[in-house]
Order: sequence, then structure tokens, then C-alpha cells
Amino acid sequence: MRWFLLFAVPLAAVIVGALQLTQQPVLWGVTEPGMTVEQVRRALPKAVPPAQPKRLADGLELKLVAAGVDNLERAFDAELFFSADGLQQVRLLPTRALAVAAAASEFEALRHAATLRYGKEQADAAGQDAGAVAQARWVAGRVVVTLRLERSGAMGLVTMTYATDAVAGRSS
Repeated sequence: MRWFLLFAVPLAAVIVGALQLTQQPVLWGVTEPGMTVEQVRRALPKAVPPAQPKRLADGLELKLVAAGVDNLERAFDAELFFSADGLQQVRLLPTRALAVAAAASEFEALRHAATLRYGKEQADAAGQDAGAVAQARWVAGRVVVTLRLERSGAMGLVTMTYATDAVAGRSS
């Protein structure tokens, strides 16, 4: 029995380590961190170049958009941001604005769905982003998922952002 444990435990550790190395990290949906624009377009045929260029404060550049994508059983419009290292962030925008009460209800429903998918919600040490009425955050491997409820006049907007941990760390 002792020889079995001496053999089985290290073998199990090697197998688990090999499986973790072979798993591709997912950024969002079918996308992976570091994908090129061409790779994303092959994986996400709805993705097209944006009508207007956009660059975020951290230097990420909007290079693709995709209308009407599904996430957590909700429809969003996706913005895909790239750096010199490839795809780094996906921002999901609502397809329509909602009354504030309806947006708050949508935020809570998405918060519940995200917790089921990504696990325990993380405390946000940096605090809530400016402009957010409510915010929730999860860490899924090397990806930080942020759900935000923002107010735009009398309307509410629920957005989700999937960012590599390196990018999320810079913006926190």
C-alpha cells in the first residue's frame, strides 16, 4: 500500500499540472487573451471594425465591435479592445437603456448569474468606479469580470467588462 501512495500521489500531481497547462485561458466567450484581430474575427464572425476609433485612458484601442452577442442569457453589444499584446479587454454594453428600477433589477439578476458562473464575488479594494451606481467584481483565473450599473439621466445602463488581470490591475 505504501508503494502505491508513493507512486500515485506524484503521478496525480503531474496529471493535474499538465491539464492546467493545456487549458487555454478564456477572456470572454470564444476569445482568449492575446488573440490578434484576425483570430478574433475568425472565432467571432459578428465582429467588425468600429465605425469610430476609440482609445481608452490605459492605451487600449477599440479594434472590433459585435452587435447582439449573448452573455449570461442576455443580449449585449461587444467592444473588443487590443494592445500590442493582442486582445486584452471585452466591454459588453446594453442593447437598450432601461428605466433605473428595471436596470437595477437587471443588475441583480446578472449579479446572481455571474456568481453562479464565476464563484464568490470579490471585495473591491479600490472601491467603486466613478459613475457607477452599483458594481460587482469576480476573478476567474487570469480574468477580472466587472458588472456595473450606471445612470444616464433617467435611464440605467448595465455593462460587463472582461479584462486580463494585468489590464484590470492598471485600471483599479
